[in-house]
Amino acid sequence: MEILFWFFGFVALNMLLLVHAQTGCISIDCGADEDSTDDTTGHFYRTDAKYIDSGENKNIPYDFTSPMFEKQLRTVRSFPEGVKNCYTLPAEQGKDNKYLIRAVFMFGDVQYYNDQFPEFKLYLGVEEWNTVKFNSSLDIFSREIIHVPKTDEISVSYGH
Repeated sequence: MEILFWFFGFVALNMLLLVHAQTGCISIDCGADEDSTDDTTGHFYRTDAKYIDSGENKNIPYDFTSPMFEKQLRTVRSFPEGVKNCYTLPAEQGKDNKYLIRAVFMFGDVQYYNDQFPEFKLYLGVEEWNTVKFNSSLDIFSREIIHVPKTDEISVSYGH
């Protein structure tokens, strides 16, 4: 039983979360305006609108829309306010089951950050999971963890 979930966050930072369970997969394209199917893989991606109630959708700068980047890395959910922003995902196989949570991040444009690259922490519930620190506009990071939720929801957050 796995959950893979892709999501995009942080002004020009893209994060993709995939949630994959035995019976299916929740793939979320954070920052997308509508659901879509990946032309290359045929994989279906949902918007993140029903999983988070903060932030705003944006497109990354044209320089970073090359075909070498996955379509899901071309949109962003920006969080201009708040120190911690959380996605609430259904634990479709129920609590006390194992889920693989994978988050993929790409930082597109340093202009939004006054020539500083972002660094932030990832959380599962209230527990710190990992830290992401960018050193280049083209860095792409993938973070994975096996998680056994104690409730029927999984909270994936990032903050400063």
